[in-house]
Amino acid sequence: MGHGPAVKEECAMLQIEQVDMAFPAPGGAPTAVLRECSLQVANGEFVAVLGRSGGGKSTLLRIVGGFLQPTAGRVLLDGVPVTGPGPERTMVFQNFDQLLPWYTLRGNIEWALRRTGAEPDRKKAALRAKEMLAKTGLSGFEERWPHTLSGGQKQRGALARALALRPRVLLMDEPFSSLDYLTRGEAQATLEKLCAEYRPTVLFVTHDIGEAVRLADRIAVLDEGLHRFTKVLPCDHSEALRAQLEGLLAKGEAPPAPQEQGF
Repeated sequence: MGHGPAVKEECAMLQIEQVDMAFPAPGGAPTAVLRECSLQVANGEFVAVLGRSGGGKSTLLRIVGGFLQPTAGRVLLDGVPVTGPGPERTMVFQNFDQLLPWYTLRGNIEWALRRTGAEPDRKKAALRAKEMLAKTGLSGFEERWPHTLSGGQKQRGALARALALRPRVLLMDEPFSSLDYLTRGEAQATLEKLCAEYRPTVLFVTHDIGEAVRLADRIAVLDEGLHRFTKVLPCDHSEALRAQLEGLLAKGEAPPAPQEQGF
């Protein structure tokens, strides 16, 4: 694993181009969350978006997922503008309650496969669900209801469901941040194994430097003050890189003076 510090635009599968996002503020100018964010991601690449809380990381992920439309700029997948959600982009969120409570763990995956058309055949969907649950360490839990699972099991179930769809892009919004240290390490190891096997393109949001260094091919640092990427670094999994990232997050940048922004 590992890519160079940049991906040429013509080689990028996922392109984030000059994305701005601002939300209305009562009685005042809109609040800017993202400003001129640009990033190119190659097919099969794992890119971590690293930054402090409140820096716009989750907002950017929702724009790539098609759940939000940017104020300005655009997102392209294989050269086609993203205008809404699609099964080629699946998302794993931070909270534990992503699984549908009226389906078992197996039923959640089978439903998603049929609903999206990824595998309409019931028997094949059942086999794929069983396969993905085994690969995420959940064999024997197929008939369990979501409310009977631990937080770590729920997150692994959500990951199994997402990858069962064989997405082009896997979007992950701090999926392991609420887990304890040991469970988080196990979940990261599971993700590493699955990414090595299926090679999805991954955009992974985190505020954890160690997690970014462990998992990513490249790390894009999103500055909370400027609301844009200030560094995109190749990941060599070294202590020197950890120290560099710590310095970048500690330093930050002063936010620009407020300006009126239209939509």
